[in-house]
Amino acid sequence: MSLTVEDAFNNVGTWAMTLPSEHPLAQALRLPGAGVIITGPTDVLMSGPVSSSEYAATADDRRGSISFSGISDSSILSDMLAWPEPGNPDATTQSTGHDTRTGPAETLMHQYVAANCGPLAPPARRRAGLTMGADYARGPVITKSARFPQLGELLTEIAVTADLGFRIVQRGRELVFETYAVQDRTREVRLDVLAGTLSGQRVAVSPPGATRVIVAGQGELEDRTFVSVDNETSQAAEADWNRRIERFVDQRQTNDLAELRQAGDEVLAEKGDTAVAVQAVPVEDSPFMDFGRDWGLGDRVTVIAGGQELVSTVTGLVIKADEDGFRLGAQLGDPSGFDPNASVADRVTSTESRVSALERTAESGGDPDLHIMTIMGVW
Repeated sequence: MSLTVEDAFNNVGTWAMTLPSEHPLAQALRLPGAGVIITGPTDVLMSGPVSSSEYAATADDRRGSISFSGISDSSILSDMLAWPEPGNPDATTQSTGHDTRTGPAETLMHQYVAANCGPLAPPARRRAGLTMGADYARGPVITKSARFPQLGELLTEIAVTADLGFRIVQRGRELVFETYAVQDRTREVRLDVLAGTLSGQRVAVSPPGATRVIVAGQGELEDRTFVSVDNETSQAAEADWNRRIERFVDQRQTNDLAELRQAGDEVLAEKGDTAVAVQAVPVEDSPFMDFGRDWGLGDRVTVIAGGQELVSTVTGLVIKADEDGFRLGAQLGDPSGFDPNASVADRVTSTESRVSALERTAESGGDPDLHIMTIMGVW
């Protein structure tokens, strides 16, 4: 009767579906452990388990309908933590302070998943049926330390500096952890009102979230190690706005200068450029609206506003199927540019993450982000 799918780049997606109670699969979906696999033009878009169901009937619909809602299988990455000694399933006897690994970014992502919930994890923490997809060793060689961070947060920190996406999706009877490179579609996907590919747009511009990052390592007071991090992009944004915007990052779990600098690079990769929030609606016959073939989640596209070319990453998608037809929407960047509530939620989540990290390491001594665009069209 209706279907809504909302997925997010390097995050957990959701889905909702309503079936008539007499549908042959309605009762099957009410069983514990049931879920769905949602396919698109060329591949699986999302898979995930049912999280709730609700039966409703009225005088006009005596047999009633059942509404199901669920989450994507990538939720496994938000459920699990990256342990200091992932091979030891007893949290009270961890023999090392951090799980420190060095290697290509993509390889580290696969290693942390395999060790904490994949085939290399101890049986008590191993997710049944979870297998590892292809690892092409893409991205720079980095060093990363883990001490009980949320596994998804750890992967996001690694992926942001390597232009990589990740997800867990069901293929056959297996759940597969997959990584993929962000594709540059900026030449093919160009959204412009004057060119007739957009029917309307809104643009908001604001300063970057940080142009200089001070990263603190181990030590106390004047003996503590500090590293200052900036780059060409953040310096250009600083000159454009005539504002030096400093941020402090606590990394007391390490004194490795490369790892400290990497922590600063992660902040600048996310917040170190002019924040451009864009909402746009393309015309229905846009030739690039072949989602799943010409573009997809994680791809970079171009939007032209006021004579300026703005580039951003497709960070979310919305699919709706109901009595009005089949519709597809996509989101570029962080929605906090237009939604104050989303901005507050983003700051709260960031604060909770930092406090949690501080609590994990204490014994060992929200700003707007880039680009948002919502596009709606017929798929």
